[in-house]
Amino acid sequence: MPRIARNSEEVDIFKQHILDAAVKIVISEGFHRLSMRKIGAALGVTATTLYNYYTNKDELYFYIRIRGFEMLYGLFEKAYTSATTNRDKIKSMIASYIEFGIQYPDYYEVMFLNRNVPKFMDCIGTSLEEVGAKEKEIALKPFAFVIEKLQHHCELDPDGAYITALQLWIECNGVVSLYNSRLIREVYDNPQSFVDSYVDVISHRYVPLDIE
Repeated sequence: MPRIARNSEEVDIFKQHILDAAVKIVISEGFHRLSMRKIGAALGVTATTLYNYYTNKDELYFYIRIRGFEMLYGLFEKAYTSATTNRDKIKSMIASYIEFGIQYPDYYEVMFLNRNVPKFMDCIGTSLEEVGAKEKEIALKPFAFVIEKLQHHCELDPDGAYITALQLWIECNGVVSLYNSRLIREVYDNPQSFVDSYVDVISHRYVPLDIE
């Protein structure tokens, strides 16, 4: 009996299921162990079926990152618009980054920590250049959003906002990495309490006291 064709909505849903399965394999076994066969086995379909949706595992990787950065950007927007004062807007974005890393550790690992995965520069001149460029564009949106808000609310020039955004990223990444590796639990009894208090520390360090 021939397979019934999926409609566009079903196609989109199944593509998301493929991404979900791929993320789990990347985190548990590493990107080098990811294969269409393993993804197919996790979903109960053949590897051949998956090639109707994605070209190969490298393309899948870029779409995993695209989805993750879209999620992060959405959290930044929500955090920013839900706060009222200038200080709280910046603080809420800091908190939302750490919250994203803790709530979605698999995505965070793929987006920021996994070293053995293709990057855009590796794909120039290949069939993956287009999707790699798309991923890079979307990945930069959250960073650009933070820079823009730092300029606006902290009275920084473009270079100052850029450097401050990098410093915030580095510091927040350290918090997420220690939390997700569970190392923070070895030295602090209540990791979440530490994270909450440290968000205040970070925001007071980078946002001038007279900015309200």
